Amino acid sequence: MYFSVIVPVYGVEPYLKTCVDSILRQTFKDFELILVDDESPDGCPAICDAYAAKDHRVHVIHKKNGRAVEARRAGVLVSKGRYIIFVDGDDWIAPQFLERGYTLMEQTQADIVLFACSMEYSDHSEVRYEVVAEGLYERDEIKKQIYPALLMNVRMEHMLYYVSGKIFCRSLAEKGYLAVNTKISLGEDMLCAVLAYLEAQRVYISREALNFYRIREQSGSHGFQLRYYHQISLVLRELQMLSKTVENNELPKDFERQIDRYGAYMCFVSMVHAVNDGQLCQLGEIRRQMKRLQFQKCISQAKFKGITPKTRITYFLFKKNQILLSYLFLWICQKVKGIDKKKE
Repeated sequence: MYFSVIVPVYGVEPYLKTCVDSILRQTFKDFELILVDDESPDGCPAICDAYAAKDHRVHVIHKKNGRAVEARRAGVLVSKGRYIIFVDGDDWIAPQFLERGYTLMEQTQADIVLFACSMEYSDHSEVRYEVVAEGLYERDEIKKQIYPALLMNVRMEHMLYYVSGKIFCRSLAEKGYLAVNTKISLGEDMLCAVLAYLEAQRVYISREALNFYRIREQSGSHGFQLRYYHQISLVLRELQMLSKTVENNELPKDFERQIDRYGAYMCFVSMVHAVNDGQLCQLGEIRRQMKRLQFQKCISQAKFKGITPKTRITYFLFKKNQILLSYLFLWICQKVKGIDKKKE
């Protein structure tokens, strides 16, 4: 078996058939599809079973509801493929995804192949590329080119955090998903990718956009939730533990600074979501969350260059503990942007 494609399934009934059909229609045929039903409360379990009944390549796991990392782990544990691919249940892949992956894996002997990702909004698409150039990176070049943007560089650039659109050799997929804390539901894919990059001997980066990532505005990952501060805190703790357990020469030289930049950036993203969702009533709790020592350290020590004036001003207000002013400033920016769009 060459590929194992693992799809966590939860609450994606309107999109699941599009996802599964895109996988079953691949031009490359040597693969298995593992659907991990995470006790989905809709019609997904029945859809999964129906596919398994009519196609021998489809295997279904029904498990107790947990987090995405547990679902992917369950898939990894039963998979048989030489290489592992993760696709979310509301996303889809191009018909030639596996064939191109096979060709690149065989030609380059890479441990990881990365494709560009097309972000599918309700009214438009945007292709996102990795921040380093297309091509094959061996171990020394991984350290020189990929490591500086592993979490986040000073220009607020980073390797794409999600695992979708990436092909991992089995050992690296196992390394990531058997090691990450299962309490983490936000940022677990970034942690798994980081663990894989730290051990990869060869990485190939392609600018072909063969993975389609559906942006659902009602999805929890694209809105404001107070629990995300706890999740960010867990991720920061995992990264700090990593910095203590991995040999120094196998980590980016500025890994501690990258952790600070990542933490500060996630605070910024959370505040933007709070403004977009009109969560002024939650500002007291947001202020309390941002007083965590972890966040205070990240915000005070993070250094950026070449970022937008909006982001720079927001960080300045964060550092001064002016949480209300940062909210109002971002709210004004949002209104101005809305006026500009109407003029267009």
